[in-house]
Amino acid sequence: MTTPEPGKLGFSLKDYADTLKAYLDDGYAVTGFREYLDDPQPKHLVLRHDIDNSIEQAMRVARVDAEAGCTSSIFLRVHARGYSLMSLPSLLMIREMEELGHEVQLHLEGGICEVLGGDNFEWAERQRTVFETAVGRPLGGFSLHEPARLGGFAFAAELLEKWSDTVRYHSYEPRFMMPHMKYLSDSSGNWREGHFALWVGKEPLMQVLTHPFWWFDKVPAENY
Repeated sequence: MTTPEPGKLGFSLKDYADTLKAYLDDGYAVTGFREYLDDPQPKHLVLRHDIDNSIEQAMRVARVDAEAGCTSSIFLRVHARGYSLMSLPSLLMIREMEELGHEVQLHLEGGICEVLGGDNFEWAERQRTVFETAVGRPLGGFSLHEPARLGGFAFAAELLEKWSDTVRYHSYEPRFMMPHMKYLSDSSGNWREGHFALWVGKEPLMQVLTHPFWWFDKVPAENY
């Protein structure tokens, strides 16, 4: 890959698709967590999407992933104001995501107990129940939404132990983070260590987190 100039790298879906192709051309497997755990490769990018606001935006990125020949792990919220897992449009999109080969799991969040009582463990159980009811299968993994609201990674580790009946991982486990695996995120629309296109070939194992809200076809305003 010819490394693009940093100033020319943006958040268009073309930039995104071109970057996925660059990783594939460089010999990386680009998959979700499930495929990485089942069949890790010497050069492997774990592709993760946390869906904060819009399942339609998630679906658009999921199609780009599939067209590029990649799979990903897509984490959906239970408490999102912008989408309901139990609506027919959401259920149809979840089905399409899985038919494309992607892994759909739970984007777990906290803070509800501060208003409605209980604790984060109780509300985590409720979120798991709603998620499993919607998708019709056991939960296999989760990512934290705003980890500080959930007690950080210690909470996630304890919950993973409680849920070890079917849950294989959470996305912030040490095995998916530095120093074992390079972690990059587009949080707040900002690549703090440079656009993920600039990291092709620099680290053999990577986790890349994107939020589809930031990625657009023609102009950012199409997303809001």
